[in-house]
Amino acid sequence: MLVACALASWGCGSDATPGTVDAATVGDSGSRPDGGSGTDGGAAVDAGSAADTGTADPLLPARERCIAEINRLRATTSLTPYTRWTGVDMCLDSQAIADEAGGTPHGAWGAGTFPECNGNAQNECLGAGVAGIEGCLQQMWNERDLPGCAGCDACADAYNPSCPNCDFFGSTTGDVCGHYVNMSARYFTEAGCGFNAAGGWAVINFR
Repeated sequence: MLVACALASWGCGSDATPGTVDAATVGDSGSRPDGGSGTDGGAAVDAGSAADTGTADPLLPARERCIAEINRLRATTSLTPYTRWTGVDMCLDSQAIADEAGGTPHGAWGAGTFPECNGNAQNECLGAGVAGIEGCLQQMWNERDLPGCAGCDACADAYNPSCPNCDFFGSTTGDVCGHYVNMSARYFTEAGCGFNAAGGWAVINFR
């Protein structure tokens, strides 16, 4: 199942089932809609990136593979590559850990629990794990072939929730396009990938 929800003036909801693929979110600023500070009492710790703390990052190869796969897919339509968003790796991991623990896709993103790495949009893989990240990304990219997503490329220069023939949330046609929209946007320049190393959830945040 693919579902999508949006932050900003719309609110966010999801009926995703853990172990399936994911959900996509996008906001106009990536900030918490209610203006709150976004803390959850410390369910997951945002301690900065491994580079910041001087320790080796065992997930670095997976992060680099994740961005490389996004850029490989972007290259198929002559889009410029995203730069890997660095310095927020453990923050991204914390979002994936918190979401899987709570069973809520985009829960930490939407609540602003770890705002340092929210960026402006998020895709999330539910259950794919480190080994399955490329397959999850391919499934997201394949949304471009759905009838309800035929117009998405025409709106790639600026986020438009009412883009003609591009059903970001799947609310009109049932064809969810939001994951592809985030991956193919020209208005983002960076993306970062975070993983729950003890589980299967992963987040991809864009800015």
